[in-house]
Amino acid sequence: MSVPVSFLRQCLPTLALLGGASALLLATDRGAAARRLPAVAVLQQVSTAVLDDAVRGMIEGLAERGFSDGRTVTIRRYNAEGDAAQANAIAREIVNGPFDIVLTSSTPSLQAVATANKRGRIRHVFAAVADPCSAGVGLDRADPLVHPAHLVGYGSLAPVDATFGILQRVNPAVRRVGVAHNPSESNSRRFMELARASCAARRIELLEAAVENSAGVIEALQATIARGAEVIFVPGDTTIASVVESVIATAAKARIPVFSVVPGAPNRGTLFDVGFDFREVGLLAGRTAGDILAGADPATIPIGETAREIPPRLSVNLAAPGYDRTVWRFPPELLPQAKVVIDADGRRDQPEAVLEGPFTEAAP
Repeated sequence: MSVPVSFLRQCLPTLALLGGASALLLATDRGAAARRLPAVAVLQQVSTAVLDDAVRGMIEGLAERGFSDGRTVTIRRYNAEGDAAQANAIAREIVNGPFDIVLTSSTPSLQAVATANKRGRIRHVFAAVADPCSAGVGLDRADPLVHPAHLVGYGSLAPVDATFGILQRVNPAVRRVGVAHNPSESNSRRFMELARASCAARRIELLEAAVENSAGVIEALQATIARGAEVIFVPGDTTIASVVESVIATAAKARIPVFSVVPGAPNRGTLFDVGFDFREVGLLAGRTAGDILAGADPATIPIGETAREIPPRLSVNLAAPGYDRTVWRFPPELLPQAKVVIDADGRRDQPEAVLEGPFTEAAP
């Protein structure tokens, strides 16, 4: 039976309307599906090589667990640009926003979000934090399962005493070490406690200069050099790490080297570093965040310690400014333990190298 053409013409407007409505509903459903993707916020205090690496690892760790940005999750990155007030404002925005979980990179970022999130409105995973138990966020050094139910993460305290041990092996005659630090950072205070104890045991004078912000770092270091510093130490301090290139340049003018517990600095001119690969640190946090998004209960996850998962690594730069091979001599058994060695011929990676312990500060 054929349908009259006149009838079809009468139905065309209705069919078009129904088709348009169906398309609109489909688009709406797709938009709703996109909005239902888990939302992740990532906050770092400032841009440094360490914190950038940690954030990169976090995003890669999420992807390993099936949460890829733009496909199965939406990720929004925040940077406080070294400003504490801005960090607090961002933290409040995140906690009161549409996010399912937040990852933080650095101690100040951990503290900012923990303060804004005291009621546990959002789940929180932290990394790139030297000593989270001294950050005032409700952790217990004696029991890694004692923590706010919404808060988990990894401490990454570099082995300070082992670092000063390497310093003495390289130059047994060293007697004065200069250091600038920001005492308002809990991570910096912890590093300085360990540095003071190590120097006292080794009969090294630690020439300290406190700073409030990055603008005062160079003047502070110049003061320690004027007091006779033979080498400059860079602790795990976000303020100092943000201007590490200027620290190295200041020491170079005085013809003295720099050593640190901030990984990656030999590429920029430190004599040696002892610390963690912070991309790998970020991977640990990203995987944990992915597990939580997949249904894991953060209350049942212990606070982790990076040293139990990733060994610290040594990097050496034999072409560093201020390096005098007649004064600073690396024992032949030490260089094979370095993951990276830089000399006049360029960079040499030794991926199988393992730094020998013990690392006494590994406990959280």
